[in-house]
Amino acid sequence: MQEQELVRAPVARADSAAPSGRYTVIVEERPSTSAPSLTLAKALARLGRSTRLVTVGELRRGDWLRMLHSAEAIVVVYYHAIDRSALSQLATAVAVDVPIIRWWVGTDVLNATTDDDMRQSALRLDRIVAANVAVAPHLVEELASVGISAQVVPSLLDPDLAEPEPLQWREEIRPVLTYLPGKRKDFFGVEVVERVVAANPDLRFIVIADHTHALASHSNVESLGWVSDMRDVYSRAGCILRITDHDGMPRMLMEGLLRGMYAIYSWPLEGCWRARTAEEVQAALMRYREMKSLNTEGQHAMRELLDDRPDRKMSSVIGSAAVPLATRGRALSLAVRTKLFAEQFR
Repeated sequence: MQEQELVRAPVARADSAAPSGRYTVIVEERPSTSAPSLTLAKALARLGRSTRLVTVGELRRGDWLRMLHSAEAIVVVYYHAIDRSALSQLATAVAVDVPIIRWWVGTDVLNATTDDDMRQSALRLDRIVAANVAVAPHLVEELASVGISAQVVPSLLDPDLAEPEPLQWREEIRPVLTYLPGKRKDFFGVEVVERVVAANPDLRFIVIADHTHALASHSNVESLGWVSDMRDVYSRAGCILRITDHDGMPRMLMEGLLRGMYAIYSWPLEGCWRARTAEEVQAALMRYREMKSLNTEGQHAMRELLDDRPDRKMSSVIGSAAVPLATRGRALSLAVRTKLFAEQFR
């Protein structure tokens, strides 16, 4: 299925969690194959909540209004400033009593807290948002620093990957798995990763998501590019290496920890070894070489984190969202202004 077809397609049609014929609209700029919105749609479908996934700025107003007729709520994921067309459509939704939940997953928080235009865009939308949800506690703190109040619901996992069989540990050292998306390798610490790859020729490294295969020249690197089904990769690896400039609650890390994998991570998370520099990563890899069994501490920490069922919590937020009358008024005013005074919203 092509990406544009995926964006416009209904994602699920089960209706037991919402009134008959009703659904949740999930709005994302242009969801990729790994987008959190796709995982959210799949998780909500398992709970019987129907969803529609759209890029709202590309819909004609008549099509949007028809979609809103059966919409219970809208979940919004935006990584950049929201353009006038999308803002107008979202304001129209709230004006007709469809609540918006803004879902913050990582890079969107970084952008809103470091870029003035994106911060102003976020605050403008926040005036008509029913609830903000962030996937990690530190994201809630970062949002509070710019005046946005949010609650934590941990990242949702693909239901097919959330209840795995634990790894069968072997005597030999399992490979180290790292995620290096081709267009954002610097953000994901490629310099540090390459240094430790070169310093540990006896360790195997599996690199996923790098379509440029930047580290493939190293004899101890298996560069796979994009991987649609991670189960085989997880079954072969024993440690995840993730060094990022900023992060939310990475699903790959969560899925790895659930399987008993070790993790070297640049942000604080129970069950992981924290490291940011090549020297700190090297020290963590020396510890990893000594491990003879599963990372039960990380496994337990992740099971505890997910024991509250983030999918059900997110479904509950969606089901309980409401639009106060005053917010409907603000939304109507915003919808009108985005049409009459478009220059103000460029």
